[in-house]
Order: sequence, then C-alpha cells, then structure tokens
Amino acid sequence: MNTPLPRAYWCHTDADGTPPHPIPADLLTTAPGPAVTWIRESVRWLTPRLDRDAFHRAWAWLGDHRGAQAAVQTLRRGQPYAYELITPAARWRWTAYPVSVLPPPHHHLPNEHPVRSHA
Repeated sequence: MNTPLPRAYWCHTDADGTPPHPIPADLLTTAPGPAVTWIRESVRWLTPRLDRDAFHRAWAWLGDHRGAQAAVQTLRRGQPYAYELITPAARWRWTAYPVSVLPPPHHHLPNEHPVRSHA
C-alpha cells in the first residue's frame, strides 16, 4: 500500500528589477502557520528600507490579521499563497507553496551487496 507523502510548505521570495536589499533565504516548514509568519516577517524586515507609499501598503497588509488567517486556510486547502509589493526599485513577491516531501530515513539500511572493486 502506498501512503501519501507528508505535506510541507516551501516559502520563497522573488524580486524583479534591481532590489537594493538582499532577498531573504527560503524556508521549508511542515505547517501553514509558520509559512505565513515567514512571509509576514520577511515583509516586516523590508519595511524600514521602503519609500513612503510602499511602506504604508506593506503596513496595511501586515495589519490585516483576517487576511493572514485566510492565507493559512488557502495553504491548508493545498493552494499556494503569495503577497506582492511593488516598490520603485523592484517588484517583490513572497510565495508559500504546498509541496510533498520525503520523510527522513529512520535508520541507515545496510548495503546487502557491497560494491566491489574489480581493479
């Protein structure tokens, strides 16, 4: 019997244009809540570096707690969730994707037939 692979959430940031700031590192997590939290923390990290208009749009999105809950529900339904922020320098896009992952091995299986050198 084949069992389904466990679900995880891959979080990724893209920036089109010439972003003047480093792009956050990707994240792989096993629950949708931490995936949305990662997106929100990445946006919050960027806000001090934004122009006034982008800053206000980012803070409005960060203050939308119902929207954050809806994002978690979207991921639970198996759909990706993305937030996009356009700035004068770049178009930033944070995305969380539901993915299937292989579980870590419980133990190392011995090699029944060791490889032999024929030298």
